[in-house]
Amino acid sequence: MQIIMIKGNYFITFFKKRKAISPLIATILLVVVAVAIIGIIISWGKGFTNDSLSKASGLEIFTESETSFYLHLKTSINGRTILEYKPPYGSPHTSLTITGYSLFGNTNINPIDPPITITANQSAVIDHGILEDNLNIVFYLDNDRMITKNNILQTIKQPSSCPEGYIPVPGNHLYGTMNENGGFCVSKYEMKMDVNGDGKGNLVADYPDCNTGSLTYNTYSYELCPTPGTLVSTPEGSPVTRISQTEAIAACEAIGGHLITNNEWMTIVRNIEQVPSNWSSGTVGQGYIYSGHNDGTPGGALEASIDTNGYAGTGQSSGSQRRTLTLTNGEVIWDLAGNVRQWTSDTIQRKDQPDGFNNADDSNFITGFNYFDYSKGGGENQYISSDNLGNTTLKYKDLFLLTSNTYNATDNGVGRIYTYSDVGDTSTAEYAFLRGGHWGHGTDAGVLSLTLLDTPGSRDRRIGLRCVK
Repeated sequence: MQIIMIKGNYFITFFKKRKAISPLIATILLVVVAVAIIGIIISWGKGFTNDSLSKASGLEIFTESETSFYLHLKTSINGRTILEYKPPYGSPHTSLTITGYSLFGNTNINPIDPPITITANQSAVIDHGILEDNLNIVFYLDNDRMITKNNILQTIKQPSSCPEGYIPVPGNHLYGTMNENGGFCVSKYEMKMDVNGDGKGNLVADYPDCNTGSLTYNTYSYELCPTPGTLVSTPEGSPVTRISQTEAIAACEAIGGHLITNNEWMTIVRNIEQVPSNWSSGTVGQGYIYSGHNDGTPGGALEASIDTNGYAGTGQSSGSQRRTLTLTNGEVIWDLAGNVRQWTSDTIQRKDQPDGFNNADDSNFITGFNYFDYSKGGGENQYISSDNLGNTTLKYKDLFLLTSNTYNATDNGVGRIYTYSDVGDTSTAEYAFLRGGHWGHGTDAGVLSLTLLDTPGSRDRRIGLRCVK
C-alpha cells in the first residue's frame, strides 16, 4: 500500500509491502486518508493566510514555493505582468492588495498608485516597467508584507527595423510606449542638419552666412538658419540648437517623425538603468550612471563618433564623462545625459511643478527658481523625495529610478531638477519639459535631469532635440 503524508510544504510518499486487503477496506482507507489530507491543507491554508500574512515583525519574505499555489503568473510582456489570485479552499482572505514592487534583492519600493486589489479567482494587471527576460520581482502587499515571484519568463518586444540613424527601443507598458510594433525608434544621436544631401550632418563652420556668433559653441542655430537642409541623426555634424520646443515639434514632423515625449524619454532611461555597463561599478544600482560631456572642457557641443569611442572629444578616457549608454537590446545611444539639453513634447503648468522641499516654509526658493536634488545628499540641502512630491502632476515613475529613490546628482550622476514652482503658486503659465544636461552643466547633468524653466517658445544655444519615428 502507498501512504501519503504531508510535512511542511512537501508531499512525502512511503511504500510498504503487506498482505492484500479487501476492496471495501481499501476504499474506506483511501477516503479516510483523502479527508485527512484535505483537512490538513485547509488548516495549513488558513494558518498561512491568516497567521503568516499577519505577522508584524518586519518584512517577511514568502518564497515561491509558498505563494505559487495562490498567486499565479498568467503572462508577462514589456514591463507588464498579469497575475491571478487563487486562495486555498476555505481561506477567509478573498482578496489581496499590491501596493508596490521592487527588483529582487533591492529594498527600494516603487509604489503602485493607486494600489491594485486582486479578488479571488480574478486577475490584475501590474505595470512595473522592469525589462528582463528572466524576471525576479518582489510584490509588496498592504502592511509591509511582501512576496516574491522568481524566474518569470518575460517576453520583450521591439520594432523589427528602424530607419538609418535610429535604434529600436523596447516599449514599456508603465509609460504607455508599448504598441503594435513593440516600441519605437529613437534617433541614436542628437539631431544634426544635412545641408548638401549626402545623408550626413554638417559642422557649424559649414554655415558661415547664417551662424555668425555661434561658432564658439559648435552648435547649429536653427533660429538664424531654419531651413538650409534636412534634419538627420548621424555621428557627424554640429547639434541643432537655438530651436524652440514649438519649432522642434514641427521639425521632427517634417521628416516623418515626432519630437520625443517625456514617456519615451523615461522608457529609455528605465531601460538604461537596468544595464550593468551603464554604471561605474559594473553593477546595477551601485556607483553612478555615466553623465556625458558636461564639465565645460571643451566649452561647446561635440560631434559623436564610433560606439567604442564613448569619450570622443572630451579629452578623457575614463570617468563620468562617457557619452554612450547601452540599452537592454545592446543598442547604443549617444548624449542622452550631456552635450546639449533636449526638448520633449510635454508641457506643465507652473502651479503643477514639483515643490518637495525639506522644509515646510519653502525658504530654499532662490534667485527666482528652485534648484534641488532628487534626494537629500550630494552636498545639496534642497531635494525632492519619493514621498513628498508636493503640488505636482508628475508621478513617481517620472522622477525616480527602479533601484533607488535616494540617488543624488553628485554621487550617482542622475542629474537635478530646476523648477519655477513656489508653495502656493497658482499660475497656469505653460513650461516645456527639457531633459538631460548640456556641456557645462556639471553635476546637474544626467539622464534624469529635468528643467521646467523654459516656455515652449524659448531658445538657447545649449538646447537641441531628438526625434522618434
